[in-house]
Amino acid sequence: MNLYYFGQSLNLASLYMLAALADALIIKSGRFNLGGEGQIYAGGFLCAITLNLLKNTPFIIAVSLALLFSFMVRALMSFLSALMQRYKKADFLFTSFLISLAVIPVIDGLIAGPFRSREGNLLATAFINHKFEFFSILQPSSLNLTFIFSILLCLLSAYFIYKTRWGQQICIYGKSRKFASYIGYDGNQIENFSAIISGGLHGLCGAFAVCGTYYTCHLGFYAGMGWNGLCVCLIAGTNPLFIIPASIAMGFIKICSDNYAMYSNAGYDISSLIQALIIFIFAMPYENIFSIFKNLTKRRSA
Repeated sequence: MNLYYFGQSLNLASLYMLAALADALIIKSGRFNLGGEGQIYAGGFLCAITLNLLKNTPFIIAVSLALLFSFMVRALMSFLSALMQRYKKADFLFTSFLISLAVIPVIDGLIAGPFRSREGNLLATAFINHKFEFFSILQPSSLNLTFIFSILLCLLSAYFIYKTRWGQQICIYGKSRKFASYIGYDGNQIENFSAIISGGLHGLCGAFAVCGTYYTCHLGFYAGMGWNGLCVCLIAGTNPLFIIPASIAMGFIKICSDNYAMYSNAGYDISSLIQALIIFIFAMPYENIFSIFKNLTKRRSA
């Protein structure tokens, strides 16, 4: 693997870290957020539009507002699912997924319609100003400061979950709601907080993808990002520290399998099959792998 693909793998891993962290906190509270892809897409779209509107604004102000706006609006998206669960008894898992499905075609229509760039044939918004692009730290790849930010966020999240009182309350509530209610924890606050942070981090993932990788919001850039992030989260056991190596491994698997499919002319279906096989092996408990291998050796010797 040359330097370019090495950097691209780490850059993709940084986005997976953000998406996985968003899933980790909501799972710690006892729920699943399946709206990650729509939230990532919406976050990237809002970031691109905001930066294009503020193109004459200084870097710090424009980027800060774009990231904050992406976080807050996507947090409200997830918070809506929490409200529907609280007042209408709607399942959070299904409402988060359905809202995501509803948002994606709306953004597709906006990108293909009023917000489409008039330069070139790409179905995308206008490219952001060069001064807003995150500086690459491993040229010619797209690896940028998002990678460092994502690692720091993983470390801070681990401290929050395992070392703070509020993080411990979220973990206890996710394991046993009745017990948490019995000892006086406010379940509504925990559910609302985890939903807001989960949606907001997904929005940040999309915003960082626009600022550091694509420099525009093109049609379908989110594809696979949310589901791979959820996969990383589950492989890491929702532990923010384990999310770091799991994301890096997923980034290398994605880039290497895509390269194999491209250079071997085997089609991109083989890329998905390779990723699925490797992820399946990673996700399987080691004792099960050893037992399978032991049984196979016994049959051969017999």
